[in-house]
Amino acid sequence: MNAVAAGTVRRRSSSLTDRLVAAVPLVSIYLWLSIVYCVEAWKRVTPWLFTDELEMTQIARSIADTGHPARRGQSYSFHSLYPVLTAPLWLIHHVPTAYAGVKYVDVLAMTAVVFPTYFLARIVVGRTAALLAAAAAGCVPALAYSSWLVEETFAYPYAALCFLLIAKALLERSRWWIAGAVVASVVAPGVRGELVVIPIAALLAVLFVAWSSERFRAYRRTWSTSDWIGFIAIVAGVIIVVSGYLTWHVTQWQMNTSYNWTKKRIFVYGDWAAGALAIGLGVLPLVTGLAALFGAPGETPSRNVRIFRSTAAAGIIGFGVYTAMKAAYLTQVFETRIEERNLIYIAPLLFVGTALVLERRRVNIWALAVATVYAFYLVVGTPFKMDVQLYSDALGLAIFQQANRYFEWTPGMAQWLALGLLAVGLVVTLAVCSRRVPKALAVGLAAALGVGLIAWNLTGEISAAAGTVSISRDSTPLLGHPFSWVDDETHGKPTLYLGQGVVDQRPEWMLEFWNRSIKTVSSLDASIGGPGPAGAPNITAGGRVYWTADPANPGKVFDYAVEDWPCVDFAGTLADRHAYRVGTNVKAWRLVRLTKPNALLAQCSGIYPDGWSGPNDSMYFRYAGTKPGWLRIRLSRQHWAPSPVTVQLGPIGVVNRTPVLNGLTKQLRFQVAADQPKTVWLRVPGRGFAVRTIVENKFVPRELNPGVGDPRTLGALMDYRFFTKLPHGAKPSTGS
Repeated sequence: MNAVAAGTVRRRSSSLTDRLVAAVPLVSIYLWLSIVYCVEAWKRVTPWLFTDELEMTQIARSIADTGHPARRGQSYSFHSLYPVLTAPLWLIHHVPTAYAGVKYVDVLAMTAVVFPTYFLARIVVGRTAALLAAAAAGCVPALAYSSWLVEETFAYPYAALCFLLIAKALLERSRWWIAGAVVASVVAPGVRGELVVIPIAALLAVLFVAWSSERFRAYRRTWSTSDWIGFIAIVAGVIIVVSGYLTWHVTQWQMNTSYNWTKKRIFVYGDWAAGALAIGLGVLPLVTGLAALFGAPGETPSRNVRIFRSTAAAGIIGFGVYTAMKAAYLTQVFETRIEERNLIYIAPLLFVGTALVLERRRVNIWALAVATVYAFYLVVGTPFKMDVQLYSDALGLAIFQQANRYFEWTPGMAQWLALGLLAVGLVVTLAVCSRRVPKALAVGLAAALGVGLIAWNLTGEISAAAGTVSISRDSTPLLGHPFSWVDDETHGKPTLYLGQGVVDQRPEWMLEFWNRSIKTVSSLDASIGGPGPAGAPNITAGGRVYWTADPANPGKVFDYAVEDWPCVDFAGTLADRHAYRVGTNVKAWRLVRLTKPNALLAQCSGIYPDGWSGPNDSMYFRYAGTKPGWLRIRLSRQHWAPSPVTVQLGPIGVVNRTPVLNGLTKQLRFQVAADQPKTVWLRVPGRGFAVRTIVENKFVPRELNPGVGDPRTLGALMDYRFFTKLPHGAKPSTGS
């Protein structure tokens, strides 16, 4: 090897070594944060945000099992790549192992936001400032989502990657960067629907770059007043045309823009989301991040900075408008929410902007002043939700919620702290940017401020994680160990869950998540909801259960059923029992090995889980019996006023494939006194029969005693039980 070749090899080796050494700090940040978040994920023993987490799990399991997305066995279109990417882990049929695997993959994916954030920051700042921006982006309270089975775990780092690719494409203008930015932007809505903002932001970034270019600036200097008026008119026309198109084709847009009161809510609820984000980030990053979008006096023109500002402005505008529109829409179709969850994607942009201000020691004072006033308004006007343990859509508020929980902080105290953060951060920023402050001192202040912001964000993340871990552990008694008791018995055979009078669906959600053999979830009275279909089965007069229009072709046949006993009683062999909790009440599910065709022995309806009958009274159906027997009906009004009660007995009829009382063969009337339970023994035939119990004097506890707080319409505490023989000492009831 000649000297030239040897020198070339040494330079390449030295260059590779330098790159590896330079990568150590960034990789270390990623590894340490991943370790912290993996521990948090390990401590989170069960999902609890089931409307999101269970749906993602249902779809991922279906893809793993069949290759097609579905919820509770019904086909479902692709809305996100998240279940596709996690589906391979659900090839592990042992639920605890698969669940742990998904959590740890989520952690590693979401923490990876530090990499695109670092390289985006390196476009405009040095290594140290870029490391601070990357670490801060990886410490935001929203990183507590990393242990949840939700789309944010992939969407948050993916959005940062898209911003990096867009900026690099605009900067380098090479075909590979442009192709990468285009492909990433097109794929973005598939990662999460909200990331439809990304391609829009990419287009805006291109327009902003063109608008701020020297060529276009020189061209604008030639414009007259009439030219400006014409340009503004064209822009306004484009906005009107686009808004009109969206009004006709997008329901959400129409609902948000058609009414003045809704338009006001767009700003109010958008500001709430921004306020929660600002608090979670430490307030100052919102101020300096926004101020960094504007050029400072005396600043040396830089193409890199101009492109970053264009990209950041496009992202902030896009996600800001989307979040405000979605929050206003939810107030109309769901409930009023603080939707910080939809705004977290701008956090890396704000941190890079903050790093730019602190490193270059320059800031536009007017922009800083306006951003400070806005931040003050947000802190004063945003609800802190300190009355809840954790607000799932706004983890930026978690630090105050935990302060209330452990230190009894009030919203007033929290507000003063947030304003204090703003004031101190602003003073330090002004000192850093002041040319009168020695450079060494300014650098020290900037470093201290950066470390302080990271500490605040990490504290907020740990607070949010502590909240979610606590809720998960508090949720375990709802189902009770072993969580997988159904799978342990059925070994994966198709199982039906059928409930009645379900007020709190959380136990069922947990049961469904931890037991993959449960394929269909339903109820007799539509008290079970999603995610996924939950329609009630059809039932013949003989008790056969079917899922089509033809009883001879039932559609679905199950090997087992989890029944909400005693109001759901299947024909079959009892395989297991399992206690679960609803409020302060302990109830029991029964796992039954079903007969085929699947059929019910008996059912009752109109009874809440705590035993009270409701506004539509209660019914009892018994579909099978070998000989006549006795139905025991126990009633109590507790301490409430007495009421006349009517019990009606008759044959079973079917209307709209649903059993009903078809005529009367016997009727009893009697009085149920206050503080004196009543037991009725009713002679019933051996063939199928139906019984309706009508409590005449219904009441609403809250209206009679505001201290009770129960808003339900109630009849009586009651239960039904069938006996083949009249128990010793019991007397047949005759009524009055």
